[in-house]
Amino acid sequence: MTRVLSGVVLLGVVGSLAWFAPPQGLVALAVLVAVGAFIELARLAEALGAHVPRLPGVIITAALTAAVAWPGVPLQPVLVASVVAAAAMAIAGGRPDRSQIAGAATLVAAPMYLALPLGGLAGLRWTDGREVAVLLVLVVVASDTLQYYTGRALGRRKLAPVISPKKTVEGAVGGFVGATLVMAFLGAAWLPGVPLHARVALGLTIAGLGIVGDLVESALKRAADVKDSSHLIPGHGGVLDRIDALLLAAPVYIAFLKFGPWQAI
Repeated sequence: MTRVLSGVVLLGVVGSLAWFAPPQGLVALAVLVAVGAFIELARLAEALGAHVPRLPGVIITAALTAAVAWPGVPLQPVLVASVVAAAAMAIAGGRPDRSQIAGAATLVAAPMYLALPLGGLAGLRWTDGREVAVLLVLVVVASDTLQYYTGRALGRRKLAPVISPKKTVEGAVGGFVGATLVMAFLGAAWLPGVPLHARVALGLTIAGLGIVGDLVESALKRAADVKDSSHLIPGHGGVLDRIDALLLAAPVYIAFLKFGPWQAI
């Protein structure tokens, strides 16, 4: 019940902001979420022996997320600055050791892993409208929800027993069905330029990428020997636990709409 209530509240708050807030407000929300996820990711990396400088990581993550989201802002200076900062951190302590090198790699990879999808989604809301951006969130939520409840009701065969013992093949099938139905039917109104067969393919792709994104985070948590990235959201874990499916799905969704062979948006 805690999971359901907190999920409803979270979806209501985030959904309302995504629908009613001005684009600049969505950029601020994306920055806040990306920074929170970076802090959680840094903790996981530190549990694996990496030394991750928090303040530079937070600054880089926030700047890169805003640069991706804000129309017309050049990305190259921010990307170059992140690499330079990571290199400086790697040598700042004198002779670099394994933890410093791993921390420097995290300092480069983590902000891009988080900022590109979150900033890209906020930018999509700015340039192409709230329906287009919210559609992806609803597809991912439908997939996650159907995975969870189908897995609980019908799950028998383990999908990835070493990485995530609770995930089942039956749950994954439910996730594919949920994502495809939402994209097929709601996408007919919100992506009228995309034909049905393409929306079905997109729904299946988003569900598959969401499952992979979830398993990637599960692998990190298992390696770090923790159950959740944090305890911020009752019944759900941390920020990273809530957005892991979006992190791989969002860039593909944006590329699909921007570069597909139809007038999608």
